[in-house]
Amino acid sequence: MPIYERISAVVSLTLLGLVAYFLIELPSRAIELMVWGSPLTLVVSQWWLLALLLGGLAATGARSVVHTHPDLPRRASAYAVAFWILPGLLAILATLWLSLLVSSLEWWLAGIAITGVLLWFVILAEYHTIDPRDPQYELGRIWLNLVTYSVAFGFFVVIYQTRARSILSATEILVVSGLLAGSLLRAGPAQTGRTWLFAGIVALVMGQCTWALNLWRVPPLTAGLWLLLIFYLFTGLSQQQLLGRLTRRALIEFVIIAAIGLFVILRFAP
Repeated sequence: MPIYERISAVVSLTLLGLVAYFLIELPSRAIELMVWGSPLTLVVSQWWLLALLLGGLAATGARSVVHTHPDLPRRASAYAVAFWILPGLLAILATLWLSLLVSSLEWWLAGIAITGVLLWFVILAEYHTIDPRDPQYELGRIWLNLVTYSVAFGFFVVIYQTRARSILSATEILVVSGLLAGSLLRAGPAQTGRTWLFAGIVALVMGQCTWALNLWRVPPLTAGLWLLLIFYLFTGLSQQQLLGRLTRRALIEFVIIAAIGLFVILRFAP
C-alpha cells in the first residue's frame, strides 16, 4: 500500500474514533485516596480510557507507517518509539479540546477537520525525517517542532486549568513533557540513550516548575505560556547539546529568546 494511502487510513480511523468518542455516554467513578495525610479524589472516567485508546490507535497507525521506511533500523525499538508519541498525544489532546466545542456543531466539525489535517501531515513529516538525506527532512523537522510545541502548550493549559493538586497536575505535566521531549530530541538510533536521558531531565524540570506555578495560582493561559517558555528553553538547549552545537553563541541566542518571552508574558499575558 502506498505511503499516502496508509496515512489516510490511519487518519480516517482516528477521526471515526473521535466522532464515536462524543456519541457514547459512559459513567465515571470516584476513588478516594489518602496521600501524605490528606484526602485525594481521583475521578476515573471512561472518557479518559477512550481517549487513551484513541491515542493508542493514532500511535499504532504512525508506527505502521514509519516501519515501512527502508532506512528505519529494525532493532532500534527504543528509537522507533519516538515516532509514536506525537500522533498519540495529538489525538488525546484533540479529544480534550473538542469537548469544549460540542455546543457548536460548526466549530466541532471544524475541529475534527483540523485534527485530521494536522495528524496527516505529522505522520507524513515523521516519515520524511527518518533519513537526514531526505529532501523534505528540514521542512519536516520544522513542521514537527511547531506541532510539538503547540501540543505541549495545549496540554499545559488543559492540565493547569483543572486546578488539581500538584501531585496530580505536576505528574501529568512531567509525563507529557518527557514524552514530547523524547519525540522532539530524537537524533538517530545511536543517540537513543542520551535522547531519553535529556528527555527525563526536561520532564523533571517541568514537574518542579508546575509545583511552583500551583503555589502562584496564575491564570491557566499565563501558566501555559510560562511552561511553554521553560519547555522550549530546556529542549532547545538539550537539542543543541545532543547535536554538539552548544556554543557560547547558541547560549546567547537562547538568553535573548528567554528575555523576549519573559517580556511578552509579563507585558501581555492576563
